[in-house]
Amino acid sequence: MWAARVADGYVFGGMTPECAATLEGVPLLLESTDPRVTERIYPETCVAEEDERQWRDHAVPELERLFASRCQLVRRDLAAMKKVDPAGSHVLVIPDVHVNAWLAALNAARLALYALNDLTAEWMAGKETGSASAKQLEALARIHLLAEVQAVLLGEYELEVSDPDECDDFDAADFDELEDEDDEDGDDDDAGDAPEKDAPKRR
Repeated sequence: MWAARVADGYVFGGMTPECAATLEGVPLLLESTDPRVTERIYPETCVAEEDERQWRDHAVPELERLFASRCQLVRRDLAAMKKVDPAGSHVLVIPDVHVNAWLAALNAARLALYALNDLTAEWMAGKETGSASAKQLEALARIHLLAEVQAVLLGEYELEVSDPDECDDFDAADFDELEDEDDEDGDDDDAGDAPEKDAPKRR
């Protein structure tokens, strides 16, 4: 997978079908009603029982609304993801105005995968994974992929364009199309802008 910073956002390319499927699973993880997931995403925050009840009654519904809004933006970008060759390589465009939604969604999806697969901190650090099942190892790989995408959006990686021609195919026209949809729906109020980045550099 490669990533590039372009004028109005980010382009992720060279993604295998497995990578694309992992990203497509992000909204489903956020919408999970499994108690293990909800406990990780909305953990207990107050010592006093009454304070916790108030938080659950008033703050959690608002957080759920925010997550639903972010899921909608993430789904929109995923719906525009394109398959660019017969081998199944995919390219995904993430506009700047959707970056905050993606960061929140990716973080929550990682928490959900951790909880649903009974992972450990040692395995997350790459230690003592010999006792992990095949399903758990797959979940670890998916978590690390989501973390890479998150790190790019946070500016923690320097970027390289592996295929400039492929990147050009998913630049201005795709951002214009996504922005037109945003203008119609008006769903970007909680997304915010991403910080400015330099031209694509080596990772």
